[in-house]
Amino acid sequence: MQLITSENNELVKQLKRLNQSNRFCKKEGLTIAEGVHLAKELIHRQDLIKAVVIKEGAGEKNEISEILSQLHASSIKHYEFSQSVFNKVCPVEESAGILCLIRIPSEPEIPQDSDWVFLDDVQDPGNVGTIARSSLASDVSNLAVSKNSAYPWSPKVLRAGMGAHFRMRIFTSLFLEDIKEQTKNVCLVADARGGQSLFNSLWGENGQRTIWVFGNEGQGVSEDTLKLSDKRLIIPLNPAVESLNVAMAATVCLFEQKRRREA
Repeated sequence: MQLITSENNELVKQLKRLNQSNRFCKKEGLTIAEGVHLAKELIHRQDLIKAVVIKEGAGEKNEISEILSQLHASSIKHYEFSQSVFNKVCPVEESAGILCLIRIPSEPEIPQDSDWVFLDDVQDPGNVGTIARSSLASDVSNLAVSKNSAYPWSPKVLRAGMGAHFRMRIFTSLFLEDIKEQTKNVCLVADARGGQSLFNSLWGENGQRTIWVFGNEGQGVSEDTLKLSDKRLIIPLNPAVESLNVAMAATVCLFEQKRRREA
């Protein structure tokens, strides 16, 4: 395995830019998946991996050594970076010492008879990644984001998603109108400003497919998006609590849907 110790190396420069710029990620069609958990998830998607990078000495750890032994596709290149260089390209300060340079998958066709989540200007990478993870956990496998949302394939969102991305369909170029028109799903908007109770109103009956919409952390769902909703729903809260974080609210809504369908 080649040891790289210079920050002037072309791969090092590329990883730095991917870590710093979502625009560069989009232009190159590449991103960084950092950490043991994501590396394990990618064992089943080796077609996406362009290169694996470990921190000097990390290959001696049993967990990382086992991962490297399973990332055997001939197209995957393996590199070892000195600790100082690895720290320059790693998206997080505390890392187990492994990251993968991966190709961003092309957007798939819009599926029919399937549930969706649409994020309306959700800008925090941690929230977008957490919602992706909660979506998959609650059997929703399609995630679309507006152009002003955090880029779902950024290294920070990938880390927060904990591998959910590789088992979902991710869309960055669709408008909510497109999804409604092509799927005929009912559009449910989670709106802290008002609406019918999430728990005590009729929605999604008879297994009807849905598009759940969650809005910006500060402003909520935009007025233009509200006009497309079929129903506005609110999570009843203790009066002492003003609102929930958008990722937490999304998790509550999605698991209420799962509960109803399994009841």
